[in-house]
Amino acid sequence: MKNLWLCASLALLLGACAKDDSSQPSTQTAPAVAMGNGKANTWVNLDAQGNPTALGFTISKGALDQLPATLPGTEYMLALPDAATQKTPFRHVMIDWNPLGHEPAGIYDVPHFDFHFYMMPMAEVMQIPPYAVNPTGFDKVPAAAYLPAGYVRNPGGVPAMGAHWSDVSSPELHGQPFTKTFVYGTYNGHVTFWEPMVALSYLRTNPTLEQDIKQPAQYETPGYYPTHFSILAKPDGSYEVSLSNFVKR
Repeated sequence: MKNLWLCASLALLLGACAKDDSSQPSTQTAPAVAMGNGKANTWVNLDAQGNPTALGFTISKGALDQLPATLPGTEYMLALPDAATQKTPFRHVMIDWNPLGHEPAGIYDVPHFDFHFYMMPMAEVMQIPPYAVNPTGFDKVPAAAYLPAGYVRNPGGVPAMGAHWSDVSSPELHGQPFTKTFVYGTYNGHVTFWEPMVALSYLRTNPTLEQDIKQPAQYETPGYYPTHFSILAKPDGSYEVSLSNFVKR
């Protein structure tokens, strides 16, 4: 009888432990890609109910070294973990390294990264043509409610990206040096990416940044959307770039 009682108690304890383990916060990661002298990989943090709390990528120590110094820029394609694509509107990440920056001159013509969190499949992104070839998709913009107030479209558009929208209150548009900003992208009438854009010189300062993301009034696709953007330089020489504080829309 005593042995039976011990076995029953142990079974209950193990069952309780298994239940507790299944309701703990967790992290899913995706395979890394080579970048510079290091690598980059995406991840998503989930709460006990399996909902996203943060989504981002880690750039390892050395990844900012030995990047191409001349044009054209280099694109690093990163897959997202399954939980990220199931719970959020984001489908993949594209890290664009711009060694000489890009237009407009005197503002973004410094070495920097465009960190695109895309809402459309990678295959469709790569089919976006140059603006001069077919401007139709670039010029078809979403309803104003799907973009934050105070954002204006930049002229033209970029192949394999789309049209870019900038925050008119960004310091670099008012005479300050460019450090970091947050951009929205559109194509063919839809919001297609959210984009932190960050100067290499700013990353080299080893920042600890968390700031609000200006939100639209409406969201085309139901899901969890981030309200904060973060950059964190870590003691091991790596960097974390993330979207966080997700809210179900």
